[in-house]
Amino acid sequence: MKYLKEWLQRLRSRPVSGDYWEDRRHHEALEALAGCKGEGDWLTLSCHGNGFVREVAVRELSELPSPEALAALLERVNDWVPQVRQLANAGLQRYFTPEQAPALLHALQPLIALAERQRADHGQVLVAARTVLQGAEIRDAVLTAFLAQQGKSARFLFDLLLEASDEPTELLGKALAHREMTVRQMAVSACQKLPVEQAVPLLQHALATPGASVRVKALHALLSKLDDPREMLRGALLDASPAVRSLARWAAPRWQLDAREVLAKRLDAALPTSKREWLGVLGLTSELEVSLDERWRAAALRSPMASVRLAALTSLGDGHLGEQLAMLDDPADKVFAKACERLSCQPWDALQAELDGRLDRDWQSLSDHRRAALMALRPRWQQLAYLLRRLDNDVQQRNYWLTSIGNWCQQQYLMVDPSTAPAERRQLLARVAELQDSGALPPGCVTRLT
Repeated sequence: MKYLKEWLQRLRSRPVSGDYWEDRRHHEALEALAGCKGEGDWLTLSCHGNGFVREVAVRELSELPSPEALAALLERVNDWVPQVRQLANAGLQRYFTPEQAPALLHALQPLIALAERQRADHGQVLVAARTVLQGAEIRDAVLTAFLAQQGKSARFLFDLLLEASDEPTELLGKALAHREMTVRQMAVSACQKLPVEQAVPLLQHALATPGASVRVKALHALLSKLDDPREMLRGALLDASPAVRSLARWAAPRWQLDAREVLAKRLDAALPTSKREWLGVLGLTSELEVSLDERWRAAALRSPMASVRLAALTSLGDGHLGEQLAMLDDPADKVFAKACERLSCQPWDALQAELDGRLDRDWQSLSDHRRAALMALRPRWQQLAYLLRRLDNDVQQRNYWLTSIGNWCQQQYLMVDPSTAPAERRQLLARVAELQDSGALPPGCVTRLT
């Protein structure tokens, strides 16, 4: 409260200027400052819309050192009032010592936001903060904070630590295991600047980490550093990531490596035990358009992991109609959707009997989404034919089927159906007209179909 009493006295003793807006701003400042009781209030008032209030808040916060006060001062360094900016800059100077490093680490977000503005007059503040955080005496504390951070804060601290490291190998090893993927990407890029004997072990470690983009960067870097990368390429060809496999397939011919031979050798071995192994084998199989034998196909389609079943379904050829139809019972929506996508390429004659039986059996138990997807596999006029057949066969639920037919008709706009013969279309249209004329269907159904 060092400056509060002085400011209140100045505001109260100030004569009325006669300018409405100026008098209003002073009155507003007087009201805001009169109720201030402690640091929490000053933190709030540092963002007040009145410049007089912000100036007093910055003065008070400069005398109350704390991590929260530092964060507020960093924000006010970018204030639009020059006097507030100057006061905030002056108040920050006490924080640029090793003893205040914990406060600087606490205020990383406003410090990063200040750097992102790229203003020249912020340069001295940013350089002073980086100099403190790069000090040898607090390196362990900064490293600990880096390992716990993510996002922009993690990237900022990694760049800061790397810049101050004469021997960055240990830092890069920890960065490659960081939970933030963008940090791992930065670490891979930094590894490429090291001597080969230091870079290769780190890049090989990166090749085994999660994150396909990290593995792609590591693989690309290792291709130029290894004398014989064929063993690495054999593993990369069976990587779970399509991007890694694509790079490996591009590089394989340069080293006289045949991707089909690598796949054939893997298919002669035992079945995979992990999701990543399964996805690698199934992905390469699909990309090379190789058919799996019965043992592999059955094991993949029965896998407890939905992503493996989805990959197995993707790798099936059009000739495996029965297995594609069986996957319509899969509990995972993604697998069901892929099965519908694959079946949409099959001729209608091959699907009709199975789809009729499945819809007859499961109509009531199917979700609305799955029921609509199965109906969409039928040509347009065959959808109507099915609904009319159910109307004739299920007398007890006549009203339900009439409502379904009416709703279906109202949803039609352009009936494109190359599979249904014109004579059958006329018969179906006549039946709809009969139901409409009798009042069973609402008016306009026939119009929607013609």
